[in-house]
Amino acid sequence: MTKNRRIKARFRLQQAATGTNYLEARRQVVVPAPAAAEVIVQPPLADWQRANHCSLWEKLQDEHGPLIALRISGQQRWWELDDLARAAAGAQQNRRPERRGLWLSVEARYTVTRREYLSGIAANLDRAGALDRLEVREIPAGCSHATCRRRRGLPALPRAAASRTPAFEPLPLRAPLLGFAQVIDQYPALNGNGFGYDYGYLHRDERRRRFEEHRQHLISREEIVEQVHDWLVVNIAPIKTPNTGSYGLKHLAEDLLGYYIANGELITAALMAGYPMRREDGPNALFAMSSRDVNRLRKQREQSR
Repeated sequence: MTKNRRIKARFRLQQAATGTNYLEARRQVVVPAPAAAEVIVQPPLADWQRANHCSLWEKLQDEHGPLIALRISGQQRWWELDDLARAAAGAQQNRRPERRGLWLSVEARYTVTRREYLSGIAANLDRAGALDRLEVREIPAGCSHATCRRRRGLPALPRAAASRTPAFEPLPLRAPLLGFAQVIDQYPALNGNGFGYDYGYLHRDERRRRFEEHRQHLISREEIVEQVHDWLVVNIAPIKTPNTGSYGLKHLAEDLLGYYIANGELITAALMAGYPMRREDGPNALFAMSSRDVNRLRKQREQSR
């Protein structure tokens, strides 16, 4: 005997014992309600948090109590499943409007109804094998918009404490990913001025002579380059996308370290530290460095002046 037949048999036994009609016997028999199916209630949509929705939610909640928004996904059997959900909420379309339960359509094909109806709606759809098509979302229960609270005569909410930027903690010093000699060998166009050379009207031999002179000067500054490397590693975190120009960074390092640094020396130090690089047309290069760290160093320079 199925569960449904067992329940009907109890109605018949009650009818025979009391001599009442079937409907009265059915009311006399207390049938335990089915266990509510588990439904995940998701947060409200972002648009529902806007000030232009607050008055609607406030009015509905004052009249009907806690609310939810639901929708039935998919198209197959949609009308049938919608009728089952409406039946649990007492919102069938054949009922008189003043006797219908709350069933209000809102944006994104959601329907707003009372939260107390959710267990019945879930049970009806579960019996129909369509509980997985039920989507449920919260309706905002409070409003923090200053204009809305002022309109309702409520006091303004206290302002959140301003967030404070945590003090900078130096990054750990690490050994160079590339040695000084390796960088010099891998980038034959690198010299004290940066990449390549542009000496204008000078003869080709003179341009080459000056380039070699600037390259030898860079090689002689290995100790300075290593100091710049350590300063970069401790103060600036690497990122993925090259965004910081070498020439501007060279001036920043000069001001904070207190001695002259050539563009090529900073480029060499950054390559030793392993910052991703993108070459530009001229002598400069772009390195992938944290903008937050670079901006912090710029503020530090301004404060020290």
